[in-house]
Amino acid sequence: MRPSRILLVAGVAVVVFVVDRVTKAWVSENIPLGTARPIIGDYVRIVHAQNTGAAFGLLPERTTLLSVLSVVAVLAIVYYYRQIASNSALVSATLGMQLGGAFGNLLDRITQGYVVDFVDVGVGDIRFWAFNVADSSIVVGIILVTAALWYEEHRAATPKPA
Repeated sequence: MRPSRILLVAGVAVVVFVVDRVTKAWVSENIPLGTARPIIGDYVRIVHAQNTGAAFGLLPERTTLLSVLSVVAVLAIVYYYRQIASNSALVSATLGMQLGGAFGNLLDRITQGYVVDFVDVGVGDIRFWAFNVADSSIVVGIILVTAALWYEEHRAATPKPA
């Protein structure tokens, strides 16, 4: 991977990690556990939740397993994207998003035994699972890298006009 791509990956990862840490700290210090503050009516709220499981509350109380899986995921991301990220700034940025998010949640699991989640979206009693900046970054990174790789594959397979 070219040095400029490594800097892009690292820069995006650091920004995601720092924003994740700052937002989680703010929520932990300013919103009592289990309470919510409306942001956009009842549709979007800031809550203070502690998630001992994986995304969407899966595998609760499995901090050690999830920590090991996070490390494996980070190593797999770095290994797999090593080649393709050198060809695309977008893919490099998505790698940084995923790494920053993975490190943010991993640090929570190791130091606290849970991840602080705080974005709550829904209507009335129908709510999506609470999430945080790290979760968002990982999911958006996966969606963007999938779209970018699909586009590149589609573009490469399209015959060039003579």
